[in-house]
Amino acid sequence: MTVPHSCNGIDGRSPHYYRGETRYVREFDFKDSRQRFLRFEGAAQKARVYVNGSEAADHRGGYTPFVVALPAQGRVRVEVVCDNTMDPELIPVHSDFNKNNGLLNPVRLLELPEVFFDPSAYGPSRVHLTHTAVSAAQAEVLVQTKLCNAGKKDARVRLCLALKDADGRIVWSTRRQCSVPAGASCPVEEAFSIIDPHLWDGIFDPYLYTFELSLSSGDAASVQTGFRWYSIDRYKGFRLNGHIYPLRGVSMHQDLEGKAGALSDEDIAADYAFVRELGCNFLRLAHYPHNEEAFRWCDRMGIIVQTEIPWVNVCGVRATPAYFDNIHSQMREMVVSLYNHPSIVFWGMWNELDNWGNKEEFQGKFDARRVVDETARLYAYAKSLDSTRFVGLTDDSQFKRDFYTTLQADYYSENRYYGWYYTYGDFSGITPLMHWIRDNMGPANISEYGVGINPWCHTWKEEDIRRYKDDRRHVEEYGNRSHEAHVQQIARMPWLNFTSLWILFDFPVADRKEGWVDSDDGVHYVENPDRLYINDKGLVTRDRKLKKDTFYLYKSWWNAAERTVYIAGRRLLFRPAGQEFTLTVYSNAPSLTLLQDGKEIARKPSSGEDSGVIWKFPGLKMGDAPTTFTVVSPDGVQDSHTFRPLP
Repeated sequence: MTVPHSCNGIDGRSPHYYRGETRYVREFDFKDSRQRFLRFEGAAQKARVYVNGSEAADHRGGYTPFVVALPAQGRVRVEVVCDNTMDPELIPVHSDFNKNNGLLNPVRLLELPEVFFDPSAYGPSRVHLTHTAVSAAQAEVLVQTKLCNAGKKDARVRLCLALKDADGRIVWSTRRQCSVPAGASCPVEEAFSIIDPHLWDGIFDPYLYTFELSLSSGDAASVQTGFRWYSIDRYKGFRLNGHIYPLRGVSMHQDLEGKAGALSDEDIAADYAFVRELGCNFLRLAHYPHNEEAFRWCDRMGIIVQTEIPWVNVCGVRATPAYFDNIHSQMREMVVSLYNHPSIVFWGMWNELDNWGNKEEFQGKFDARRVVDETARLYAYAKSLDSTRFVGLTDDSQFKRDFYTTLQADYYSENRYYGWYYTYGDFSGITPLMHWIRDNMGPANISEYGVGINPWCHTWKEEDIRRYKDDRRHVEEYGNRSHEAHVQQIARMPWLNFTSLWILFDFPVADRKEGWVDSDDGVHYVENPDRLYINDKGLVTRDRKLKKDTFYLYKSWWNAAERTVYIAGRRLLFRPAGQEFTLTVYSNAPSLTLLQDGKEIARKPSSGEDSGVIWKFPGLKMGDAPTTFTVVSPDGVQDSHTFRPLP
């Protein structure tokens, strides 16, 4: 098999996906005596590595890198035992996503000379670049790396450092001699500055420099970097490089049909093509650090990111010190490994630490006091690892749990599903809640919102749009209504630092049995077991074959570079003859003209609402024959759809 790999690519969408051990074996025959390491970039959910039968590593965390040294020469047998069995001392203990097994991210063989850059101290790039001060006039940088000498003699090597612009021109460089004792390592630091840096300016201009470092021993490394500065404010919102820059986007999981979490570079590139088409400027990569290739795409595209450790749901009265040690370990590995990515601005500490995920078989009942105390400890630790970025958390209780108003963070995000899990049909609660969080907690974000959408389930009956206690029907029309209401409210709250809807792609959850009824006419409903065990809140189906109506709502709102005209509700194929209805169109056009069977029947100079992209054409009627509606923008972009009368 090839890596990345997960055995849950076979059974991940099921009520009982495999949770246990899997074993990977690889043999090598090394002919020379170079220094060799295996860098695992994600072995889930925990892994033991054996080299020639002896345990070389016991790593607890499925989404962050670790390094294992290999013998210098001869035949080497490596066995990796991945284990995704539930473990109450390993995050995530419990979650609303599958905890897949396997080598989810690449495994790389590093072959290095006798004197080399340490492969573990500063993450995969083997160097940290800290932007100690950035402005339009000057960027100041601290370089940190570590040299290792595996030889038996003291070594003296020449270290070369250089910063190159996007065209390959050297804008700064230096050389120095370094002495490294035999069998030892030594840290290296270098500070420099450049004048008039070309700034990394989000989606408008994601300019990247390349930093290169090399040793006369023959080792070399490089990493891309981007210079930017930013701020958050509870009343003024997010600013990038001094200008107002509200962050609006989506959440993503690392998941694909047939592969589970084991995505290739090609898979990731295909997913980020959807992100590019949407035109968003922010991603919440949930609920764990993703494959590093995803962050490289964000760097190149100018997408600002929150990434987070998988401390999800569980903090019980029986939580042990080992549990919190693991939380700190995963925070350290996330920060150290992803430190250099200019796209990352936010480190997330936890998601939805609340009553619902705490059970006797995990850690016992919920312990809110412990959440607050451990959050303060984790916050201080994360800031000690990286003082340049923001560290925050994601709640789902409206911060109403005991002691939660004393939580320590730089920002406060809320997952809130008005109109879905509560207040059915009413989405308005998000506005007063976010005002309260802003005024009482600090800089505020909406980190999740949305509803289940089965794009094969439709209705024209108002009473059927959302049926309480009938979670079989996830009609697309209700999903459209929910997202329209949220978009309009968010447009009126520019001070929200970031918003991220839930979620870009549907994904599997073994505990979810919902949304499995189809209808194309709003009359006949048919159970379809193919819809089971899926969280269908995505804008796109899990197989990436169908973009739901809501995809085009957000594309209209965010992607100003491409004209969008899209008739929503097109998969409801039949409508009652003679009954009035409203046609909804998502478009970023300055005006729209509506035609019915080729005849102009309406013209609108604007959408008439806060987002500027939700167009309503009321008072339309179907005849006794198929009827075609066409919507045209002033520049000729159009969309058409034909509805048929109910048989």
